[in-house]
Amino acid sequence: MKIPYFFNEIVSRGTPEVMDTPFPRNMGSRTTHALSLQNHLHDQMLSNSELCDVVLVVEQVEIRAHWNVLVLCPYFQSLYDSGLKEKTSGKIHLQIGKVPAVRTAISFLYMGTAEISYETVKDILEVADYFQIADLKACCQSYLESVSMTAENCVQMCLLCSLYNLEYYNKVFEFLRGHLPEIMQQEDALTLTSESVMSLLTDKTLSYVEQMQFFEFILKWVEFDQENREEFFSGLFCSLDLKKIPKTVLEKKIETYPLVAKNEKCQVHVLNTKMKYITGLIKEDDGVREAILVAGGCGQIMFENIFHLFPFRESMAVNTLLGYILAEDRWIELAPLPYQMKQATITYCSKSKCLYVFDNGHQTFSTKVSVYKFDLKENKWTSFLLEVPENYGNNTLHTILACAGKLYAIISSHVIQFGPQLVHQWSTFVMEVKEDDSKCEVKQTLFQRNENSHLVACVMQDRKICVLANKVGANPKRRGKSAKFYVYDTALNRKYDQSKGAYWDNLLIPVGDELVVTRMGKCSYTKYSMTARKWKHIKEEFLPFPTKPFENVEYSTISDGSNFYVIGGKGFKAPETISTTFCFNYAEKKWKNLQELPQPLRQSATCLIQLPSNLTKCHFNCPHCKFFSCRSRATYDIHYPIDDEDEEDEDDFDDGSGYTYEDDYASGLWSDDAPDYLEDEDYDVWLW
Repeated sequence: MKIPYFFNEIVSRGTPEVMDTPFPRNMGSRTTHALSLQNHLHDQMLSNSELCDVVLVVEQVEIRAHWNVLVLCPYFQSLYDSGLKEKTSGKIHLQIGKVPAVRTAISFLYMGTAEISYETVKDILEVADYFQIADLKACCQSYLESVSMTAENCVQMCLLCSLYNLEYYNKVFEFLRGHLPEIMQQEDALTLTSESVMSLLTDKTLSYVEQMQFFEFILKWVEFDQENREEFFSGLFCSLDLKKIPKTVLEKKIETYPLVAKNEKCQVHVLNTKMKYITGLIKEDDGVREAILVAGGCGQIMFENIFHLFPFRESMAVNTLLGYILAEDRWIELAPLPYQMKQATITYCSKSKCLYVFDNGHQTFSTKVSVYKFDLKENKWTSFLLEVPENYGNNTLHTILACAGKLYAIISSHVIQFGPQLVHQWSTFVMEVKEDDSKCEVKQTLFQRNENSHLVACVMQDRKICVLANKVGANPKRRGKSAKFYVYDTALNRKYDQSKGAYWDNLLIPVGDELVVTRMGKCSYTKYSMTARKWKHIKEEFLPFPTKPFENVEYSTISDGSNFYVIGGKGFKAPETISTTFCFNYAEKKWKNLQELPQPLRQSATCLIQLPSNLTKCHFNCPHCKFFSCRSRATYDIHYPIDDEDEEDEDDFDDGSGYTYEDDYASGLWSDDAPDYLEDEDYDVWLW
């Protein structure tokens, strides 16, 4: 082996003693020694040893310590650097904090740990903030995070976090906003500042709290310290929305209250509201709200690959059920659909106060299909089977309609007629739906259909079902005019063929006693008079585009007789799902923008509904719903038959149409149409 030159030189000089000496090594334990030194210094501090070189005086109690330890925090470091008498005399008089809290803070500088309880955390935070001991403040926050928040302790925790600028404040304040009616009953709530009370009164997301509850809380808050708080009463009172308080309560209980009666601003606020009642600008609360429901459809989420490159969007079926309150221009959320529906069909029965939903994404069924029912009075979802007679097969459910307190379905079916000769034909018929799982009754056969046929339907006068169809007949290649229009009278169980003069377009719009057939941007339209029973063609644009150019597709539409609404959709060139909502007034012939959807949606089902006011209290971003979700407040008595191939998976269910879904819904965005890569165990790395 070749020996390096420097090694030969050492050997030639004859230094064997150097070669035999081992290399130096660190011996002992630094950790053990550091802990021993730490405990030794801490014991000196606790025993007020003379070896300590500085004395802290708190409430005439002396606490000895070491300068080299105290300067770990900025407060004492600044005292030492300033060269004031505290440095030369070795005695510091503290005008803040209680003795136990100061001892805890000084001990923390020595040991890095502190014993904190709910009774002492306030005093320790005060000292830690004054001494600028950031690590001790972090320990106090960690302790507060370990304490279970309740209506009794929430206000004090919120005040502590706010006073000492703790990050935990946001979570505590969200809890306070989400449990406000309970918290306002606590005595601690009366210690809130006037600014805090005002912020709660003007927070639109707190619509779940009754205005009367706010009024009663303002009274208690002012009376708690009336001498100093009475000046704030008029400002707080005028922030109340008195329109949401019944007129009788306003006159008998609020207007006569002494603090209101003697304040001119408060009297004017009450008088303005009463005048709106008298002039009809606002009406007495009848317990219902006119609304548009938007159910199911496709939402949109953003994905990235594992390297966070090339983000892309995916459309996912959702089970959200949203409501737009017409008079208030705001969105709410109702109990979600039982599962994600990409193409839902929805109708509302005003007599039973029930909502009926069917998943139109899986139209074809043999003899049975599941229909889901939402009882608005009980806030409860149930399901039942729609079953057609045995001689009808390969059925397609086009739509379900509530009319005259009953439920009807428009179905196309492969009808087998027995007789001298076996006849197969496709036909479309109206069928009354039975909710007791008995077979439904076919009321009237409307027309023959083929694979190219299209139809739209609506209810008029809560008695008649109107069906407009195109390209009907047994021959799918039939050319020429083939629009058919039928009116089915549910009271007389008779159908009327009013096809003469009918014209096909994709929009069938009820306006008063007439039906308008058109499409957006078309320079003409046809309308059918239910009274005269005649069609009339008019060369005039009935429904212009909301914007020019208007390139949205897959949007949802609905008419309330006075206005036409366009909800959501996606761009034609840029296929991003959108959340815009437009409204066209027939009388003014103008479009206006409404509050956007809470989430982008397309292909959603819509219907007009009268919602009970108790279901419309919560704002879409309601803090109360973050703790008590709409799903948790509703009852789901839904029967999902287990698929034979997945009997062990209790989360899989069959909707009666042969399709199996996985109820893994968490955010309203997952569906059985998710990309294959989402089935991988590491799918979460794709989520952005």
